[in-house]
Amino acid sequence: MEWAIPIFLFIGFAIVIFLKNAGAKREFSYKIKKVLFSPAERLFYGVLTQASSGNAVVFGKVRIADILEPSKVLNRSEWQIAFNKISSKHFDYVICNPDELAVESVIELDDKSHKGKKQVIRDEFIQRACESAGLKLHRFKASSSYNISEVREILFPPAIQQTMVAEKKPSPPEENKEQKQLCPKCSSELISRVSNRGKYKGEEFLACSNFPKCRYILKSNT
Repeated sequence: MEWAIPIFLFIGFAIVIFLKNAGAKREFSYKIKKVLFSPAERLFYGVLTQASSGNAVVFGKVRIADILEPSKVLNRSEWQIAFNKISSKHFDYVICNPDELAVESVIELDDKSHKGKKQVIRDEFIQRACESAGLKLHRFKASSSYNISEVREILFPPAIQQTMVAEKKPSPPEENKEQKQLCPKCSSELISRVSNRGKYKGEEFLACSNFPKCRYILKSNT
């Protein structure tokens, strides 16, 4: 039976080669995803672009490995392990300097999914990775509305803003506008309207100011 071992090894090797070649020749089909962000992510992206206007450029869905890299003091095996831990993960948003596009900070938008055990472990790892690199990580809770001034204050504290181009003080109408809700579909301002027909006649609701291009509406809870 000793002669059978080489034969089995040869057959096994031949099968591996066959499967490898078959996979290389196989053509795969793909389809494009309709949107880059979820509705909650798209809404917050609109908030970030307004809060960062004049201060920074906002990018979304950026691979962590494009922002961080393992330390050079690691040996080859350790480097590869460290790289594998970040290669398939991404930051929700990246804040960059408008002149050089140098990374200033990164942002994670936490929704209900971040309460899961795997997600908690993932978030803790990313937090430690950013701390080891000296990279500022901001975490925001997903919400249906945001105060743009508060978001701007978190991202660009007064001490940082003093080193940037001075911003004009917003007029009272703009200040009030920042506290209003934004459309989760196109990030335009939601404005109050009153239904004048149908069973909802006389009831107040919020509608996208970009109508008729965007037909998003939000019924009032009152």
